[in-house]
Amino acid sequence: MAQGSDGLLIAPQRTSPAVVDSRNRDAEQAGSLLSEFYEQSVPDFAVQAIDRLYGSLYASFSYFCLSDTERPLAHTWVGYRHGEVVGVLLFRLRFGQALVLTEMFCLEQAVADAFSRAVFTRFREIKTIHFNAISLSDPLVGWPLQHYAFSENYVIPLPQSVDQYLPAIGKSTRKTLRGYGNRLQRDFPNFSWEVKAVGDMHGHELRSVIRQLHRFKRDSMAARGKCAEVSRRETARLLILARHAGLMGIARIGDRVCGGSLACRIGDNYVMLLSAADPALASYRLGMLCCFWSVCDCIRAGGRECHLLWGRYRYKTQLLGEPHSLLRLTIYRSRLRMVLSPLLVIRMSMAATRYRLRNWLLPYFAGQSSALSRWFSRTTALWRTVQTFTDHGHHSR
Repeated sequence: MAQGSDGLLIAPQRTSPAVVDSRNRDAEQAGSLLSEFYEQSVPDFAVQAIDRLYGSLYASFSYFCLSDTERPLAHTWVGYRHGEVVGVLLFRLRFGQALVLTEMFCLEQAVADAFSRAVFTRFREIKTIHFNAISLSDPLVGWPLQHYAFSENYVIPLPQSVDQYLPAIGKSTRKTLRGYGNRLQRDFPNFSWEVKAVGDMHGHELRSVIRQLHRFKRDSMAARGKCAEVSRRETARLLILARHAGLMGIARIGDRVCGGSLACRIGDNYVMLLSAADPALASYRLGMLCCFWSVCDCIRAGGRECHLLWGRYRYKTQLLGEPHSLLRLTIYRSRLRMVLSPLLVIRMSMAATRYRLRNWLLPYFAGQSSALSRWFSRTTALWRTVQTFTDHGHHSR
C-alpha cells in the first residue's frame, strides 16, 4: 500500500483494464448536483475527496481497504456542484438493494436526493437504498423512507488554541481537571505525559503501548460489570492506521505506562481510537485526564474536530463532546415499493421501537447495582454483539 500526500494509507486500485473501460461516466442532472458513477472502481480523486468532505475514519478509503480487502471493489458515486466535488459515496448492489458502505458522516438533503435519483435511474433492479451509521443535519424530504437512531458519536468542535478551549469547558470541569492533575503530580512526582507522532515510534514500542491500553480498558470495564473484547484483527487495523496518521499520548509513572490515548487524523479531524488508564489509578480520574490532554494535543496539531465515538460517558460532555445521533436509513424507490415491502417496513419499525425502549430504560439501570441491572447490562451487550454480526452480514463487509 502506498502513502498519500496527506499521510493516509491509499490502497492500489484493484481494477483491470476491462473494468476501467467499463466505467459508467454518463453524468445526469439530479436536482442541483451532477452525478457520475465509477463501477467497481474508486478513483484517486474520490479517495482524497472523501477525507476532505467527511473527516471520518469509518468513511475513509483507508479504513475501507483494511476491513474489506478480500472482496471486489465497490462502486463509486460522485456528486458535483458547479464543477466541485460535494459528495462521494461507496456502495454495492445486492439482491435489489444498494448498500452504502460510507459511514459516520452527515448526509445532506442535496446529496441524498442526487444519489438516490441517480441510483434508481441507473440501476433499474434496485428497490431500496440502505445507509448505516449516518447523521442528518435536517430531516430528509421528498422520498418514502424509514430511519431510527441506534447509537451516537460524540464530537468536540476544536477551537484554534488550548487557551480558547479551557474557558469553554466550564469552571467546575476545570476545577476537577486541575485538582486531580495536581494530586496525581503530588503523589507521583515522576509522572509525565508525552505526545508522539506515531510514525516516529518504533513498531515494538507502539504495539506494546496499544496492548497495554487495551488491557487497561478491558480491566476497567470488567470492574463495572461490562465486557470489552478487542480482536487481533482490530488491533492490527489500529496499528496500520495509526502508523500513517496517528497521534499517541502516553502517561507514565517513571518508566511504567499507566495510561494513554491514540488519535488518528482523517482530513482535518481527529478520531479518538483508544483512550484508557490503569484502573488502579481510578481515584485520580486518570482516564478523563488522558482524554483531556489528548484533546489539547489535537488542538495544537491544528485539528478541526475531535470524534470521541460512541459510549455514553459523562466526561465526554464535560469535555464539550456533542452527541450526534447515528441512524440506519432506508430509502424506497417509491411509495408503492414501500407498500410491497411489508417485512422490511415491520423490521425497521420494530428496531426503532427496540432502541427507543433501550434508551428509555438505560438511564434507570445505569444507577442501579442490583442483579436486574447486571442482567440488563449483559443482555444489552449480548444484543449489540449479535447486531454487529447482523450488520456486517447485511452490508457484505
